[in-house]
Amino acid sequence: MSKVFFWIVVMPLAAAVIVFSVNNRADVVLDLWPLDMVTQPLPVFSVVLAGLFSGFLIGGLVAWISGAKARRRARREGQRADRAERELKDAEARLERQQSETETTEPGEDAPRLSSLPPDAAARGR
Repeated sequence: MSKVFFWIVVMPLAAAVIVFSVNNRADVVLDLWPLDMVTQPLPVFSVVLAGLFSGFLIGGLVAWISGAKARRRARREGQRADRAERELKDAEARLERQQSETETTEPGEDAPRLSSLPPDAAARGR
């Protein structure tokens, strides 16, 4: 799929940039008015391509910054899911241990009580 994208989109775009660069080799002088700066003569295509490239970078930065909230939420939900999975495994292990203890008791003995507390909290009497 990526090769198809390359040949259909990127190659014609590269050809257009090359044709634009060859046809716009005239020199221009940029006068940055408030800074009272004048540049050396530059080809038109370099000024245009530099503007397009800087616009592309600024647009990418804006998109990355605007996606920060979604990335933060996804990271938080991933941590929450990991924590829930660990708690589930712990609960399953406790249940399995308690079931095995219940099966090993003799009919006359009292079976251990099931507790929703972790073993260390149940031993302390909480």
